[in-house]
Amino acid sequence: MTVHPDFQAILDVVNRLPAPDFTRPPLDLAREMRSNPVTIPAHPNSVAIEIRKVPAADGHQIPVRIYRPGTPRPHGVLINMHGGGWVRGSLDSDEFRSHFLAHRAGCAIISVDYRLAPEHPYPVPLDDCLTVARWVVAQAEPMGFAADRLGVAGDSAGANLATVVAMILRDGGGPAVCCQALLCPVCDHDFDRPSYLENAEGKLLTRAAMMWFWDQYAGAADRNDPRLSPLRAQDLRNMPASLILTAEYDPLRDEGEAYAQALARAGNHVEAQRLEGLLHAFPSLAPAHPRTIESLEITADFLRRYL
Repeated sequence: MTVHPDFQAILDVVNRLPAPDFTRPPLDLAREMRSNPVTIPAHPNSVAIEIRKVPAADGHQIPVRIYRPGTPRPHGVLINMHGGGWVRGSLDSDEFRSHFLAHRAGCAIISVDYRLAPEHPYPVPLDDCLTVARWVVAQAEPMGFAADRLGVAGDSAGANLATVVAMILRDGGGPAVCCQALLCPVCDHDFDRPSYLENAEGKLLTRAAMMWFWDQYAGAADRNDPRLSPLRAQDLRNMPASLILTAEYDPLRDEGEAYAQALARAGNHVEAQRLEGLLHAFPSLAPAHPRTIESLEITADFLRRYL
């Protein structure tokens, strides 16, 4: 199958733009990436939104945005980590998706504005997400959350953070995570998988860009550590029920599908689907596109069953 015509039209525009210069100072390039405005389409459903700040151990205040459906409390709660290669993205990145899932799945969504590399490389973004997860459970009763219905979600680098949070909580005695919803997840640091080579250039996310993102986030850390590359984990037993969606024309496709297979081999419940004709980060390119809505409906159905 070829790239969906609507997304090919977007690609044609993107591919006419100058390619990023990865020889520039990392912080300068990261700041330039963050300067791109985020276009957020209007969402027709009524969802209550609240901004909070969660204290980190080092004194930093982690901003979170809470989306609540119009159903009685307590709500199951999904902690969401945005994508952006660990160097870009914000609470606005997943605004449409968070609205949609809170309304359709009937759960609260907590979107995490974790600190970004290269100023804050691994493990700072991961620690921020873990801090929020533990705060959610500690504050569950006054906040109207059901602590026994906790899920994690993310796309791309955010999906990497989400599943690693689930893994650490599993190994650290909880709180238990019921489910994880992962879209186009970063699961490994092998840049020679077929999907990387087939989609190395011209499909939005490039192989060179992904290698640069990894350098900013992981630095000199051991990239075989499952807290960076969850596919490398020796023990994937007792992980949460998992939804893993991959995109056909995505360098990350193969590692996401390999992670789904590894989770299933370890005895976990896994629902995996390849979205034909789509690119990496397609929800950010066209949040209200019918194919994006299709992926959100799949996710909402999954979350309704577990949260």
